[in-house]
Amino acid sequence: MPLVEFKIKKKILFKILFVVLLISIYIFLLFVIYKSNKVLKRSPQDIFSPSHKTFIEAHRGVNRMLFQNTLESFKKVMEYNIESLETDTWLSKDNILIILHGSRGSHLNGFYNYSGEATNLTWKQLSTYRTIKDNLKMPRLSDVFELAKNKVFINLEIKDPRIDLVFPKVVELIEKYNFFDQIALSSFHFGYYNKIKEYNEQKNKNLTFGFLYFRTKEIYFNYSHKGNSLNLFWPYASKRVCDKAHKNGMSVMAWFLMNQKENDEIYKKLIENGVDVINCNEPVKAKKFRDNYYNKVLLEKIFISLYKLFLNIFKYMYNILL
Repeated sequence: MPLVEFKIKKKILFKILFVVLLISIYIFLLFVIYKSNKVLKRSPQDIFSPSHKTFIEAHRGVNRMLFQNTLESFKKVMEYNIESLETDTWLSKDNILIILHGSRGSHLNGFYNYSGEATNLTWKQLSTYRTIKDNLKMPRLSDVFELAKNKVFINLEIKDPRIDLVFPKVVELIEKYNFFDQIALSSFHFGYYNKIKEYNEQKNKNLTFGFLYFRTKEIYFNYSHKGNSLNLFWPYASKRVCDKAHKNGMSVMAWFLMNQKENDEIYKKLIENGVDVINCNEPVKAKKFRDNYYNKVLLEKIFISLYKLFLNIFKYMYNILL
């Protein structure tokens, strides 16, 4: 082959390979962007499914901006596009499900400008009280459902131990608002699990339930259960516990105490351990860290993949031109 002809063919070949390379990179980047969006924009139904991609959950709403467990603090959850909010419910004297964490049971002291027990008061009475900070009204669970419908996932902790009385009221509201795909129930009262299991079998539904645990020795008891998630005090959400929970078809939610300090180091540890949901008091900060963490991991994967792509193309070109 004459030298001039070889140089022309070589030049054409380089142009073709260069165009192929650019198209390959473009297609690859589109695929990566698509996959990254799927990671950070999963559907609410997946939030308690073992996934190894971490959701952020707002503990009692964005409670460090506005008073906890109020509609105003829940609105902030949606404003900042946080995937899930956690809240608590009790049944009032006149059988209305109210939103309240309570102290020493359903006592209002420390939360509202009244010191009585919510379960001994009617909704008409409770609706007149205001939070000790921000002067906000107590919501009902129905108010939260109306606010959150098709907008944010809810992890509802049932605080009230009167299982036979409370559970029918909870499912009545879930049915009324068709909230099945947007809610998970949790409790320290494990009897609710049996009620949910029975309800699912009778109604052919898929209500999910998370067992709440505080002490590490309690965790291992739950592996024999078939609940949907282990809801653990965050120091106990180790990689070993997460791996075993996932192996048993359960997800892991790590929760923080109300006044605990939170930082990026803890968030990173929980994400790397395989925690599925971080229930925290600074969800805006946690979400920002989570997004940056995944973006950094994504960029590392992009660079490695591009390096391998370039290497293979140049090897191919080199073999052709030899």
